[in-house]
Formats: sequence, C-alpha cells, structure tokens
Amino acid sequence: MDAVDELLYGEYDYYIMDSSEGKYLAVVSPLKDDLTNLKDQLIALGSQFVGTKETCPEDWLKNIVTEPFEMIEGVIVDPMDHDLRPSEGTIVIKIPQGLAFGTGLHQTTKMSAAYLKKYLKPGMDVLDLGCGSGILAILAKKLGANRVLAVDNDPLAIEVATDNALRNDVDIEVRLSDLFSDVDGRYDIIVSNIVAEILVVMLQQARNYLKSNGILILSGIILPKVSLFDNYDVIEKTVMDEWNALVIRI
Repeated sequence: MDAVDELLYGEYDYYIMDSSEGKYLAVVSPLKDDLTNLKDQLIALGSQFVGTKETCPEDWLKNIVTEPFEMIEGVIVDPMDHDLRPSEGTIVIKIPQGLAFGTGLHQTTKMSAAYLKKYLKPGMDVLDLGCGSGILAILAKKLGANRVLAVDNDPLAIEVATDNALRNDVDIEVRLSDLFSDVDGRYDIIVSNIVAEILVVMLQQARNYLKSNGILILSGIILPKVSLFDNYDVIEKTVMDEWNALVIRI
C-alpha cells in the first residue's frame, strides 16, 4: 500500500479495512469528480475498483470522532468542545473533525506531537510548515512556545487553522505561504508533517530559518522514502506502522 498511501496522504480522508475477503480501501471526498479522477490513479497503481456510495451529512457524521481522545501522553484532543476537567499538567486541544489535515488521529501527527513535547522548551520560537488544521502549532503554544508561526499553501487550511487558534484561545500567527515564501525570522524548532519529497526540498532552505542549534521535526515520511534523509544528521527516529518521523539538526 506504500504508493497508495503516498497518493492519499494529506489530501484525502481514507481508511484501510481488513476482512476475510481481503484488504479494502475507502476514500471519502465531498467532490464526486475528485473521486472519479482518483479512481483512475488508484487503478493504475494496481487497485481493483469495487464501487462508490453517496452519503448524506447525517451518514457522514456517524463516522466522525466526537469523543475526546488522548493523542499522546498528556495531550487530549477534544473534537466537540466538551466540558472537560483535565488533571493538572494535561493539555487539551479543541480540534473538530474537518477538511484540513491534522485531527490528531494519524500516526504522523502523533509522532510530531510527541517530539514537540520532548524537545520544546518554554520561550522557544516554532515554525509549523504545512500546518493543516493548526494542531501542532496550537500544541507548541500550549507547551510554552514564544512565537509560533503556522503556514500552509492551502487557503482552506489557513481558514481552519485560524478558527482553531481562536477556538483554543492561543496567540499564533497563521499565514498563507508556499514553504518559506512568506516566512520571516529564525526558529528553534521547525516542525513539518508533509510528504517526504517536499521535506527534502524544504531542507535545502531550512538552514536560513533555524537558530543556532535549532532542530527540525519531520514527519509524513513513508518507509521506502527514509533513505532520502541518509545524508542528514538524524538525532532521533520514530516508526509507527509504515510511517517515520525524524529529528534532524543541520
């Protein structure tokens, strides 16, 4: 499923289901034409088409996660604004399930969050490159970061991340930017949860935006693409299923 994961990751909501009859892939999109084009790409990768099903919003809501869940130890994601009373030291992030990537459920988001919690010290400046829903930028601010800049090249992600920052009452900057095109300043941590090929391009410019001894937290790297980072100083690596996250110093 590696090529399929690369095609879908960060672009679609999708689920892989095992049954006695084999492994099935379900992809969800609000745009029917979008799925028609995707179907042709999946068939070209060797998938066998089974069928499509149109659902109403009420059906879709049945599959949305509504209860709070622990994304990583000490960090709870609340999708529906519950009246939670977390224990001391527990962070709650309010992130409704939506169209922008970054709900807290995917392995790559969890690994990125765990590294932020480990390496971020209060007062550090953090850049979230490819912020999606803004979940990692919001976590960084709640962990005590000073300046947090969240950027994405998708206007929808900017809208969602801005709303989520307000929902969580955190002061972060959210900006439309194609990688570093509208980024200013230098950062102690750059966190980026996008696909491997774009991460490699990003690394060519990252030094210009890192402070001395700054680090990069990179996720969204599928197993066959880890070798793209062999020439970098990887100080830590985590693997969840076929996904990898790296901490790099350049």
